[in-house]
Amino acid sequence: MVELLNVSHAYDHRPVLRGVDLTVVEGEVLVVIGASGSGKSTLLRCIAGLELIKEGEIRIEGTPVQRAQAGRRNKGVLKAGRLIRREVGMVFQNFNLFPHMKVIDNVVLAPRLVRKAERRQARQAAAELLERVGLAEHATNYPAELSGGQQQRVAIARALAMRPRIMLFDEVTSALDPELVGEVLKVMRQLAGEGMTMLIVTHEMGFARDVADRVIFMDDGVVVEQGHPDALFSSPRHERTRSFLRRLLER
Repeated sequence: MVELLNVSHAYDHRPVLRGVDLTVVEGEVLVVIGASGSGKSTLLRCIAGLELIKEGEIRIEGTPVQRAQAGRRNKGVLKAGRLIRREVGMVFQNFNLFPHMKVIDNVVLAPRLVRKAERRQARQAAAELLERVGLAEHATNYPAELSGGQQQRVAIARALAMRPRIMLFDEVTSALDPELVGEVLKVMRQLAGEGMTMLIVTHEMGFARDVADRVIFMDDGVVVEQGHPDALFSSPRHERTRSFLRRLLER
């Protein structure tokens, strides 16, 4: 479903990703862990096409969506990327809902604009998604009238409204009060159980152990170690991984 081939990225000549190779298969739940600044969020943003890579290639379902070519944009590849990114949903740390629009209108907007969905069908699908995330009764509320956890669930419903084949989650619980984290993770667990292909950046280690098919640990822009969560958390092979996990346990 997703392939990264020797992908590098930098901000103001400061390397953030360094030659990352990664493959995600259909239905896999991949959790990405690591300290702040290790490149986790940039990895997701590059897959989603929100950042242009400096080196390497990204493919989604075998189609190149980004390919760096000596600093020049390959317009054909970028056009393919715009098309294929309709299949990738992303949920961010901050909810990014439109505050002036009701909840259901936030969910309906992208299918209407991008997929040209018929209005009645789009609203019916949005209502079903809000039911799915436990927010049917809040369809006509505005985002400011909801808790942080509820707003994040709306953001998930909004991403799912595009019927993506791949979902990216970028630390979606880190801005929430602790008592609200569980309601968002519950929705993500349901998606994992339904076979959705997912890449998740999180600091929720218990959640990662429960839902991940594979965990990768990133540090300084490289994938240091990867494996089944039981193996990686119980007996990490690299000292950098061990040090990171020790720091988490000491909090």
